[in-house]
Parts: sequence; C-alpha cells; structure tokens
Amino acid sequence: MPNYEYRALDQTGSEVSETMEASDETAVAVHLDSMGYFPLNIKEERQGFSLDMQLTKKRVKDPDIVVFSKQLVTLLKAGVPLLSCLEVLSEQTENERLQEVVQKIYVDIESGLSFSEALEMHPDVFSDIYTNSIRAGETGGALETVLERIADLMEHDYETKAKVKSAMRYPMIVVISLVLAFIALMLLVVPTFIELFSRMNVDLPLPTRILIGIHDVIAGYWHVSLVLLAGLYFAFKKYIKTKKGAFHWDQFRIKVPLFGDLNLKTAMSRFTRMFETLNTCGVPIVQTLEITSRTVGNLVISREIERISHGVLEGKGIAEPLEGADIFPPLVVRMISIGEKSGSLDQMLVNVSKHYDSEIEYSVKSLTSMIEPILTVVMGVVVLFLALAIFMPMWDLTKLAR
Repeated sequence: MPNYEYRALDQTGSEVSETMEASDETAVAVHLDSMGYFPLNIKEERQGFSLDMQLTKKRVKDPDIVVFSKQLVTLLKAGVPLLSCLEVLSEQTENERLQEVVQKIYVDIESGLSFSEALEMHPDVFSDIYTNSIRAGETGGALETVLERIADLMEHDYETKAKVKSAMRYPMIVVISLVLAFIALMLLVVPTFIELFSRMNVDLPLPTRILIGIHDVIAGYWHVSLVLLAGLYFAFKKYIKTKKGAFHWDQFRIKVPLFGDLNLKTAMSRFTRMFETLNTCGVPIVQTLEITSRTVGNLVISREIERISHGVLEGKGIAEPLEGADIFPPLVVRMISIGEKSGSLDQMLVNVSKHYDSEIEYSVKSLTSMIEPILTVVMGVVVLFLALAIFMPMWDLTKLAR
C-alpha cells in the first residue's frame, strides 16, 4: 500500500503532520476522523529512491521487536506507566527506525489513541498478529501477559527460521563452490587440453565433445549466458510476486523432496503456536483464523485456513472443515478435534506445537547428514566426467602410438 502525508488539526487545535500507510486518501480521512483530527491536506508520498534514506534508516527486524516487547513487559511489571515506558524505550532503542516509530506511538497515545491503535499506524513494523494481540490484551486487562506471550512467539519463530537457514547454509556453500570450481576449470585448465586434442587425428569420445561444447558456450557466450540467467532470475522473482505464482511456489516448497517436509512442519508449528497465542489472548476465533492465515507464511495453507474460517462462520466448528483439508497432517486434525470436544483446545495446540518443534529440530539435524551423500555423489559424477573427458583421448592416442 502507498504512504500518504497528511496535515491535520488535533483536538487541541495544534497542527499535526505525519505519514501513514493506507489504501487511498479516503481511508486516511476516515482514520483521522476516528482520532478526532480535522484534515487540512492529504497527499500521496512520492516513491523515489533516496540513497541517504536507504543508508540511514535501518529495517526493523523481529529480534528488535522481541527486545522492545520484553523491555516493555519488564517496565510495566515494575509499575511504570505506559507513556513513561515508551519514553524510556525510545531513548534506549538502538535501531533508529524503531526509535522513530516509538516516538510517534508516544505522541499518538498522548493525543488520545489506544496502544493498539497507535501500533496499527505502523504496519511495516508491527504485524497484524502483534497489533491484534495487543488489542485483545487491552480489552481483557492483560497487556503484560499478552506482550510476554507475543514476544516468546516471535522469538520462537525467529529461532526456527534461523535453524532452517543454518541447515541450508552448508549445502549452498558446497554447491556454489562446485559451480565456481567447474567454471574455473573450464576457463583455465580445459583450454590447454582442447588445444592438445585439436592436434590429434582421432575421433574424440562423447564426454570430450560434451566438455568442448560446454567450454565453447562458457568462453564464447558467457555474456549471453549471464544475461539469460539474470533474465530468468528476474522473471522468476516477478512471477512469484503474482498471486498465482506465489501460490505455485508455496505449493512447490512443501512438496519438494528433502525440504518440503521440513517446510510443512515449520508452517504447522507456526500455525498452531499463533492459533494458541491469539486464542489464549481472547481474540475471537474467526479473527484468529483470519490473522493466522495472513501470517502463516504459505499461501496454500492460508487458503485452507480461510476455508476453515468460512466453516466456522457456518457453525461447523474447527475440526469438521479441518478434516477436509488435505494439507493438514492427521496429527493436527486429531489433536484439534479432541481439544475442541474436550474444551482443552489451547493445551492441545501447545502439545502439537511442541511436537513439531522437536520434529523440526530432528529434521534440521538430519538434513545435513542426508544432503552430504547426495553432494558427494554429485561431486563424484562431475569429477568422473572431467576425468573421462580428458583422459579417454589420451588413452586412444596411446593405443594409436602402439
């Protein structure tokens, strides 16, 4: 959504100038009216690249929000008023972007907005699940508890992603090293042998002809290859940004061998943990499903959650529409069904989340040991191909000499 700059008069008659993200100017005007502001001017912010802004403004990452939330919980438990907490945190926060946002939240609360309404004005920093959890905590008078739970949830989610990235790091380094080594051989070593083979008056074997062909493509058409690869990469990135492309990519991610099962387990852990957190915080079940569908991180699973939400609105409960969703493993379906019937849904969701956490940890540990033999075989095939392509003509030349 675009950003809009507005100038308005607050309830005291003072002029306020801020920037907010909205779908259109009408949405900005409605939001200002709900705050009791009188709009003077609303215009869309120009989207231009500013090198200075890119360098000075850091992106707010999940660990920054986690630290902010835990510090806020500590201060609130000590009996410090919310505005004083925000004032202290705005001075202590190291991230400049978050510091600026906290200062704006302070001003908005001082102007009459609630904490959740002030957070809602910064969707690029605070997610839907964070804002709605805070709103539920304000309504139920349990803001400290909700903040603590949402911080734990974000920390757990970040650690899970870090584990998966760590498991991917080793195979990626090996593959990149293998590709670079192969290109270096093609450009520095193979030309010497090609010159030698060209003097032979013998028919070159198939591996050697393939090797010469690969060398000719890399040496003679490297610029075309780079342009083609870059074009394919940007076309792919553009495609997966479309609704259809993103759906197909997410579908591939949970079905691809080796990594698909891990991606599905990660999504299930995130779904159950988010569901339990929001449900415990007192967020209505339909709204919980709606928020979870937007934050689960996979469009295929999001659509199934939306379908379950429609079933809940029709009075079918959660378990019945969940059974018709092929994407959810039987364990999730059974545990949620038992929890719904026994009135212990939150505890069942916690149990499912813990189960998948242990599954993810085991999968991450075993992923490297599973990939190592595959990479060894691939490297062996490449080395065998190079050896055959280089030495077979030499063997033929030796036979000819005899």
